[in-house]
Amino acid sequence: MSYIGISPFGNTVRTVTTITATASQTSFTPTGGYTVGYCDVYYNGVKLVAGTDFTASDGLTVTLTILVI
Repeated sequence: MSYIGISPFGNTVRTVTTITATASQTSFTPTGGYTVGYCDVYYNGVKLVAGTDFTASDGLTVTLTILVI
């Protein structure tokens, strides 16, 4: 049995990378990069919304959106 978009014999690997930011850091480069469209970002345990809270579109860098209040 397969899921939509995943072949029944495909190899998939989930990688978890934890990055601790320095003061005012908004850009991160996960070791080994990531697959565009398959990057989940959490901030203090809350899942952020791609395209609204962060940008991850090049497979190398994740950039947090700066909110102006």
